Amino acid sequence: MADIAADIEVLETRLMRSWMARDARELKALVAADCLMMFGTTPPTLLDRPSFVAAIDRGFVCEAFRFGAVTARQHKRSVWFTGDVELELRLGRTEWRGSFLMTDLWTKTRLKRRWKLAERSLAPLDRDESLSAAIRALQLWR
Repeated sequence: MADIAADIEVLETRLMRSWMARDARELKALVAADCLMMFGTTPPTLLDRPSFVAAIDRGFVCEAFRFGAVTARQHKRSVWFTGDVELELRLGRTEWRGSFLMTDLWTKTRLKRRWKLAERSLAPLDRDESLSAAIRALQLWR
């Protein structure tokens, strides 16, 4: 399990760095052709791979990122990567900065057996810790 977590974290880092560098070629190499990305805006908004790749040239910029606590769980030919990430994003003049919950689904291709990002969900985290503490109190394994 630890090996897959490290492998996927390397891919996540490559993906985020390619976004920062506006490297469309690298993004296409890492993101599946049918990938969908859900952004936690109001209302939530989807981008498909062609839209996301084009967006990097249209002002949707990742200026910085830092992963916090992350997990990776393999389920057959897929891996769920989840965790918190500090992001500095910009879309034109609008800045979107802070802590985000990121959930990514990576799938292994059949032909070349490479991992590709199939789905991403990105939403800002709520700063109110009272709900988190209340939910944590429900954990049976504590």
